Amino acid sequence: MGKFKLDKTTIKLIGIWDYKAPKSQLKELKKLKIDKLDLENLEHIDYAMAIFISKNFGDFKLINSNDKFDKIFALVRDNDILGLKIYKPSSINSLEKIGKIFIDIRLNIINFCIFLGKFLFSLLDGIKKPTKIRFAELSNHIVSAGFGAIGIVGLTSFLIGVVLAYQGASMLSQFGASIYVVDIMGIMTLREVGPLIAAIVIAGRSASSYTAQIGVMKITEEIEAMNTMGFDPFKFIVMPRIMALIIAVPLVVFLANAISIFAQMIVCKIYLDFSFYEYLQRFKESVELRHFFVGMLKTPFFGAMIGLIGCMRGFEVSGSTSSVGELTTKSVVNAIFWIIALDALFSVIYTELKI
Repeated sequence: MGKFKLDKTTIKLIGIWDYKAPKSQLKELKKLKIDKLDLENLEHIDYAMAIFISKNFGDFKLINSNDKFDKIFALVRDNDILGLKIYKPSSINSLEKIGKIFIDIRLNIINFCIFLGKFLFSLLDGIKKPTKIRFAELSNHIVSAGFGAIGIVGLTSFLIGVVLAYQGASMLSQFGASIYVVDIMGIMTLREVGPLIAAIVIAGRSASSYTAQIGVMKITEEIEAMNTMGFDPFKFIVMPRIMALIIAVPLVVFLANAISIFAQMIVCKIYLDFSFYEYLQRFKESVELRHFFVGMLKTPFFGAMIGLIGCMRGFEVSGSTSSVGELTTKSVVNAIFWIIALDALFSVIYTELKI
């Protein structure tokens, strides 16, 4: 065991100093202020003790040292080795940042797959035993998530319809093909623009709402209370919300398509002098019914994705209120991203199948 002697501002280390030094001795050392460290009678010192001395005494001078001790203290006095700057979040290299991003993506995918699996099992159970479906909650969520979004979805679709018809007519009129604005914009609206715009608006509205609602329920321990009473929170909270969106999104998209086409009719009437009858006649001749079904087939999947992400993020809320805001933002961003990704996937599938 090592000993030390204090001579004014000089400490003399005696014997062996290593990680086995008693805590009482280390506490005594911490209280001292020194300018010099005398190593004449020091037999051995390890790196752990050298780091301890360097961190607590700061700048001091070694006296009666040898080459071995000089090298040990020279190494540990390097700030990066001393422990002061061994690891700083601000100095994370790019490779480490990329690694952390991929780890987060992997965990999110795993959590989503677990959540999706639980939803599918609950859905099958509900199909087998319809009495377990909570129709009152389902209807309430259809009204709030679906019909409550009609106003903003309708306005957005109307403006998008005006923009599409105006820009399309402006470009096609340069080639003397203004009549084709009905064909091109009608197909584009039914297949892509109508469903996508409506789903994005609903995602911003409903995904954030679901995350915030469930997050507050977690903070107030309502979900824990349901578990204690023997109620399955997934069936009582998640299933009605997701099923409501699966039902409501197609209905809202249908209305959005109609409003967008009506907006295009108005622009064609004003800009190209097409009557409503002429527009509808051309629309009936040029736009096949399959384009409508192609667009509508995607909408239940959009609704399911919005509901799954919104509810999953809600269950990830921790005990702090700040996490509600963070995860609400995440749920909206994730929902919009996956809607666009799903739309791209469906476009590829339809193209390959030549639909």
